[in-house]
Amino acid sequence: MILSQIEKKQLLNFIKSHYVDYHDVRLLIARDLEEDISQQMKEDEELSFEEALEKAYKKYGVIGFSDASEEYMKKINTYFYKKVIFKVVKDEASTLRFWLLAVMSFLIIYSVITSLITMPFVLAGGFIVLIILGLIFYFRKLHKEIKELKKNDNYYYLDQLLISNNSILFPFTYIPFMLAPHIGGLTENEAFSMAILAFFTMISFIAYYLIYFRLYKDRSEILKAYKETFLKNKLDYKLEVI
Repeated sequence: MILSQIEKKQLLNFIKSHYVDYHDVRLLIARDLEEDISQQMKEDEELSFEEALEKAYKKYGVIGFSDASEEYMKKINTYFYKKVIFKVVKDEASTLRFWLLAVMSFLIIYSVITSLITMPFVLAGGFIVLIILGLIFYFRKLHKEIKELKKNDNYYYLDQLLISNNSILFPFTYIPFMLAPHIGGLTENEAFSMAILAFFTMISFIAYYLIYFRLYKDRSEILKAYKETFLKNKLDYKLEVI
């Protein structure tokens, strides 16, 4: 038995009312419920949609959809790391532009650091200011973007991952800030220590580049691919994406 569009919308509203915040997680839970409800109504033709829904929901126990939501978010996280983050890094690393950007960044950063080597307070202050400005810029855009997306009921968990960049890339952005105070104890060779600091600063710069220009800027295309591959194909998605 196939549920009507009205019943499917009722199903999504029911899941939303039980504290499932993300639309894609709601859709995936709705798919499971739809199969259960359809089977019940097929076996008992006198059973109403509402009665079948209540019976299906009771199977989730006292914690409701919490465990189901967590399981689906784990699967979405796996997709995000393997199919988004890894793909972005792999694609960029296969281009000449990426390596030219890395080499140029390293050389410029190293020359700046070595020129300020006799002024450690200026160097440390410069790192702190740059990182703070980067974080302010990032979190201001993050807050504004999430606020706008949450006005729309179709707020996907993948949206949250793309905007918050809850990934292995973000920690690289503040490595220089953590490393700079201890740079003198890394090696006995001052030039080599500066090279290490320049290298990780370059990594930080590239991480910001990937986060902003590849994940943040391309998030609509990434979300579209996610809907077409993960929601519909990998999980045998049947409920219409609303």
